[in-house]
Amino acid sequence: LFGYYTAEGYARKEIDFWNLHMRSLLLHTNRFESEIVSTSNRPRGIVPEELKNASKKMENCLTVLFCIEKDDTEKQLNLLYESIIKDALQIGVLNIMIAPFVHLSYNIASPQLAKELYQLLLNKLKETNFTVDYDYFGYSKSWIMDIKGHRCAYKYREFN
Repeated sequence: LFGYYTAEGYARKEIDFWNLHMRSLLLHTNRFESEIVSTSNRPRGIVPEELKNASKKMENCLTVLFCIEKDDTEKQLNLLYESIIKDALQIGVLNIMIAPFVHLSYNIASPQLAKELYQLLLNKLKETNFTVDYDYFGYSKSWIMDIKGHRCAYKYREFN
């Protein structure tokens, strides 16, 4: 048995673990800091986005680590977006940090699809009243995260 989120809400059933889609970790952090270490050369074909600042920092935020998988579409992206908004409102934060994190899956999308959906998510979130920042796509980074310890501070989600 396995639990996951759909448009209709939480579901539990027997499923093929490798046929799941977009994955995310939503963390209520006191502090998120990121520092670029180097450009990434994996997966093959990745093109890092242009750097504006080698480091990022945000306090009292919902930090969203997410991975886009091969068959992901706007459907999964919209489910992630809805989960982000719901969780940010639930924990009462005004700040959202978006961080692409390929290490959540073995079934990763092409760099082109991943970057396209990453940009779409970022643009959707910037249309909200939240303060939104992002960790750069296509780089290896060092992170410092101070994660809160309450019941809703750590959430793992998969979107079909």
